[in-house]
Amino acid sequence: MNGVDVMSLTTLLIVAIIIVILITIATIISVNRAYAFQHTIDEKPKQSYQQEEN
Repeated sequence: MNGVDVMSLTTLLIVAIIIVILITIATIISVNRAYAFQHTIDEKPKQSYQQEEN
């Protein structure tokens, strides 16, 4: 291998590591936002759906 090949492989490795780090950071941010989201549910209806026995 000559110097150009080693340099291009090193550059490729550095770019790949930077991409992995950026994707990991984006994933962490999105998971934190998802867990911080306040979920709401509808109130239970007051009406009873069970049949009354006579």
